[in-house]
Amino acid sequence: MTKSSRQAAIVGYLKRDDGVDWKGLTDYANSMYDVRDELEIADVEDNFDTETAQKAIKSKTPYLTLCPLQIIPAEFRKDLQKLQDAFIEKGVINVDEQVAKLKTLDWNKLTDATIKLAGEDPTAFYEVATKEVLGEEADEDMMAVIAGLLLNVLRRYFRNLGEDMTHELSKVDEAKSGDAPLGCPTCGAPAAISSVTEGTSNNRYLFCSCCGTQWPFERIRCALCGNTNSNKLKYVYADEDPAHRMHVCEDCGGAMATVFQDALKGPMDYDIELITTGVILSMYEDSLENENKQ
Repeated sequence: MTKSSRQAAIVGYLKRDDGVDWKGLTDYANSMYDVRDELEIADVEDNFDTETAQKAIKSKTPYLTLCPLQIIPAEFRKDLQKLQDAFIEKGVINVDEQVAKLKTLDWNKLTDATIKLAGEDPTAFYEVATKEVLGEEADEDMMAVIAGLLLNVLRRYFRNLGEDMTHELSKVDEAKSGDAPLGCPTCGAPAAISSVTEGTSNNRYLFCSCCGTQWPFERIRCALCGNTNSNKLKYVYADEDPAHRMHVCEDCGGAMATVFQDALKGPMDYDIELITTGVILSMYEDSLENENKQ
């Protein structure tokens, strides 16, 4: 997932004609990722260990649980401030009210213990960190903005680790039935989206937006609850867009955005798909709401 791969993926979306401002959306996404990837952050020594990685994969224990990433609190706070400033300067965050609130934030409110948690359990870190920075009465819009900043900084910190774990996971021949982890094998975060690969193999993979790890997963299984009853699983999609489907589970009521790479109008890039599938998932949820009203 590089700048060139994102730009190639964007070209495919510019060919769509379905009423969505894909150019504006993908331009925004690309500018956000450019700022993130160009940010000079503190040096992080992940000292990736293949034996620990294989132990994590076999035991279904997140790698960071076995081998936490050592994050220097003072440097982490500085990196958050740098990303915040860059997002505002480049217009990634451009809502006046949000910008005004961001400028009043004090990243020093993040305790050393909370920042340490980021290198062990990012999902737990997000909840604690948001409360420390914003307080208990934070509005949803600001919580989303803060979560975006935290996520993008951690993605930079975990970039090498995510790539290394993806490589180790590629050695797994095939996900055994009911055996693949629901949470990310690297950091434990829930999967953001899934994809079905091109060609005759049609393998399915899950993707973690926190660290960038990709891991093999069963085709006939809910990525949210683990249900394997095919009678309670189905794909929902619009006829004009077979590339993007919601894998819907009747057991948990959840839906996982899934990209069928063969049907895309351009190459696959997970970062771009995180943004575009968000729009498509929103459309799906709106359609459900309208059905319930009828």
